[in-house]
Amino acid sequence: MMPRRTLASIAIATAFACTAQTAAPVPRGDEILRLAKAAFRAHAHAPFVSYTVERTDRRRREYDMENSYTLRVWCRRSDRSALTRRQWNGSTVGPLENVTVAFDGRVDPGPPDADVFEPRLYARPAPSPEPSATDLPTIGVTSVTVEGDYRVERVARDGDAWHLWLIWKRDPERNRIDELWVDAETYELRRMKVRDHLYLGDTGASLPEEFDVRFAMRDGTPLIATIDGRTDDWEFETHYAFRDVTFAQSLPDWYFQPQRYGAHKGDAPV
Repeated sequence: MMPRRTLASIAIATAFACTAQTAAPVPRGDEILRLAKAAFRAHAHAPFVSYTVERTDRRRREYDMENSYTLRVWCRRSDRSALTRRQWNGSTVGPLENVTVAFDGRVDPGPPDADVFEPRLYARPAPSPEPSATDLPTIGVTSVTVEGDYRVERVARDGDAWHLWLIWKRDPERNRIDELWVDAETYELRRMKVRDHLYLGDTGASLPEEFDVRFAMRDGTPLIATIDGRTDDWEFETHYAFRDVTFAQSLPDWYFQPQRYGAHKGDAPV
C-alpha cells in the first residue's frame, strides 16, 4: 500500500496540473466583433479632418520616385470630398485639387478616422445598398442584432489582443476585412488586414493588393497610423503614413468647390 504522504503529494500535483491546463474561456468571435464595432463607433468625430499622408512606393524592392509623394489633405467627412495639395521639403506647393477620398480607388486611402467597418467606404458603389446588420423581430421589449457582413472563422489570443479571422457573408467587393486585432480589454482596434487594389496609372487596370492597417490611439480615439500594401507577387509595395492630424468643426465652403479654386489661389491653405 502506498504511504499516505505520497498519495497526498500526488493529489496536490494532479490538482495543480488540472488548474494549469484550464485556460480562461475564449469569447465568441461574433461577440468580439460586435464589441469592436461598438467601441470604434462610440467615438465622436468632428465633421472635418485635415492630415498629411506620405506615400512611399517600391517596385521589386527598389524605391519608386515617380509614385512616391506627400499630400496635405482637408477632408469633409460627410461625403469624403477633399482639397489636396502636394508637399515638398515641408512646404505645401502646387495646384489645388479636389478628390473623393476612399479605399480601393485611384486616390490615396483615408481619412485616418474613416469608419473602416462601413462597406460604402470603398470607391466602387454597390448595385443596391445593404444594411450592415439586421434587426430581428422584437419579443416583448427585447431586440437583438445579427452581424450581417462577416462570419468569424477563428479567434486566437495574440498577447493582449484578440486576433480574428473573418469571412465575408455577402459581397466580397464591399466586405474587405480579412483579419482583425482588437484590444482584449477595451476592444479598441489595433490592426486589420484588408483586400484592396493597386491601380496602374489611368489605364483602369489594377492588381489585387493586401493592406496591413495599423492604428494608433490619439486622445482615446483609434486613428489609422500606417498602411503597408503589397501585391500578391510582392512586385509592388506601397507604404502610407498619416500624420499631423487635426480636426475642425468648420472649414471654408470653397475648399470643396473646385470651380472656385481659381479665385482663391492667394488664400490657399498650407
